[in-house]
Amino acid sequence: MTGLVVAMVLTLASPLEPARAAYQSGELAQARTELEALLYPLRLDGAALEAEAHLLLAATYHAQEDAARAEHEAVLGLAASDDAKLDPLLYPPDFVAFVERVRTLHRERIAALAAERRPPVLVPSPPPAPEPSPALALPGATPPSRGWYLVPFGVGHFQHGRRTKGTVLAVAQGTSLVVSAASLSTALALRGPDGRYSAEDARVARKLNASYLVGAYAFAALYAYGVLDGFTFTP
Repeated sequence: MTGLVVAMVLTLASPLEPARAAYQSGELAQARTELEALLYPLRLDGAALEAEAHLLLAATYHAQEDAARAEHEAVLGLAASDDAKLDPLLYPPDFVAFVERVRTLHRERIAALAAERRPPVLVPSPPPAPEPSPALALPGATPPSRGWYLVPFGVGHFQHGRRTKGTVLAVAQGTSLVVSAASLSTALALRGPDGRYSAEDARVARKLNASYLVGAYAFAALYAYGVLDGFTFTP
């Protein structure tokens, strides 16, 4: 029965108890060995227990007058648990003052190490955007062919939505074609039954022929411009 009670007490005892007892009894080398074995690699569960182990190791280094290692372990202990309290019955006053000085001097480093220890906050990713449904092919959605530019009177420009230039070409080509056709038909109507002009009609016919040629050349030039504009000048 006594053995069972001892086993339960040993089971419930803190894993730092042997190192703490060695430190209190002045066996600093043994305390240092126990603590380093627990911390490197870490074999302790919980931030509070880890912080206590680092501070106890810092106190061991401090007692051995190894200030650099004592300061390093104190920083690690405060980063593991910034609320760690030093037991005045365990630690001497000079070590308690040493830890408070380390807390003040290395406040930023302690905060950075503490931040690295915190688990990352997982932000839920936004739901995926719904995929756009494929657009239905509408009749006439295909761009019109450039072959429409071969048709006179600005038809190609109208088909491609260029209404202003289509209107200008339609009016200009229509006017030149009407002038040319009217001049030619009038000139032919002035001929006599024998196919010749009288002396008076010959002068009028010459002017009508000139008007016919000007209108025909103007129509041809405007037509050529409309084709070139559609095939070459338009991207």
